[in-house]
Amino acid sequence: MNRHVRVALAGAVALVLPLTYAVTGASSAVQSASKGSFKPVPANDDVTLSFLSYLPAAFATGSSTVNGLISGFEAAHPNITVKLESAYPTLPAVQQDEAAGTTPDVVQGTFDGWRYLVSGLGAINMTSTFGSTAVNAEWGGPFPYDSAVQQLAQQNGNVYGIPWTLSTPVLFYNATLFQKAGLNPADPPTTWSQLRVDAIKIKAATGADGLSNGCIGGGTGSTLTDWCLQAIIDSAGGKVLNSSATKLTFDNSGTQKALAEMQTLADQGVMPNLTSTQAYTEWSQGKLAMVLNTSAVQATLLNDAQGQGFQVLDGKLPSFGSTPSEPTNSGSGLFILSKDPMVQRAAWEFIEYMTSAQSMTTITEDIGYPPLRPGLANSSSYLGAWKHTNALVKINLAQLKKLVAYQGYPGPNYSQIVDTLSNAATTITFQNGPLQSTLAGAQATASQLMP
Repeated sequence: MNRHVRVALAGAVALVLPLTYAVTGASSAVQSASKGSFKPVPANDDVTLSFLSYLPAAFATGSSTVNGLISGFEAAHPNITVKLESAYPTLPAVQQDEAAGTTPDVVQGTFDGWRYLVSGLGAINMTSTFGSTAVNAEWGGPFPYDSAVQQLAQQNGNVYGIPWTLSTPVLFYNATLFQKAGLNPADPPTTWSQLRVDAIKIKAATGADGLSNGCIGGGTGSTLTDWCLQAIIDSAGGKVLNSSATKLTFDNSGTQKALAEMQTLADQGVMPNLTSTQAYTEWSQGKLAMVLNTSAVQATLLNDAQGQGFQVLDGKLPSFGSTPSEPTNSGSGLFILSKDPMVQRAAWEFIEYMTSAQSMTTITEDIGYPPLRPGLANSSSYLGAWKHTNALVKINLAQLKKLVAYQGYPGPNYSQIVDTLSNAATTITFQNGPLQSTLAGAQATASQLMP
């Protein structure tokens, strides 16, 4: 099913983009990129680069943020022109562009489909194309990536994508409602059982709903995703794939444990099946105590809270008892699809710029994603001052250090597999579906979609 939406961006977007580059004296310039030693595009060689991103289509500030970053890159690289296309999600758009012969050169690909970007759409091996020295330099510098984040979009030690925008599941909460219920706003629930007790107290004292769970049901939005659901499953000791990513493992005791707890939360009225729109409406009215979701919703939650005058705080992903939670990641990485060596080199320079200290600072300030170079949060030149007035970033930064990589499904049917698991979780949680048989049925159905 085609579920992507394209948007037109004035002056910056062509919905069908030609893969072109104009080069003078190119014979010497194209040398050695394919041999694994990176060299920048010579200043006298002109390259046009196409970039497909979902940020302009997904966020109110996405268009201005991405266009601003592109303008900065072009100013620093006057011989490289970037043409922007936007669609959400991006992979169906890539498939359409590929069929039309206009495959984008660089793609902001979500991690649910990264394996298919490699196996089915030809995302290049960055380690072999540009060399391990270039890749290690990208990870390092004055503000290095966390080691856990570096592992995303890696396979057999080779890097296929550079993480760009991602979050861990964050528990945002209305501190004023906690206070009205006699709870300590500085002591948010850290386990699911504590969350259940707190939510019941808040409901009794204020009438407000307890939790909108962006991991299950209507809270996931119009496009189903299981990144957050995987975090809950992993935290209960479950997994959705075996270690070699060749077999689905939905029907296991950890997944059953996780969804049994979610079913209890729903049955006891703690976690109604609110759509995203319903959740934001209740939140803006001060009638919803907690929201579990990506930090990309942070700006919306803060803006809505200002209208009602309540304080927003945040906590970590709740755990199951004393076993620490295992946050997975949402979000995306930057992948290169171009097969032309010169365009690949321009694309690598573009990725270096888009993941630079200044670019990540801009993305954090404008949208709310945590900086994947965490040292930026302590730098007075970048996010140091911002962090002191935006304390909500601390939870995300702490959870990035113990990140458990989101498991993207292999093959072209990855999104249908996501849908199958997500629908099963919704059936169990909100419709009292039988745990084992529902998960076994979902696993059997989804296994037929595996390559």
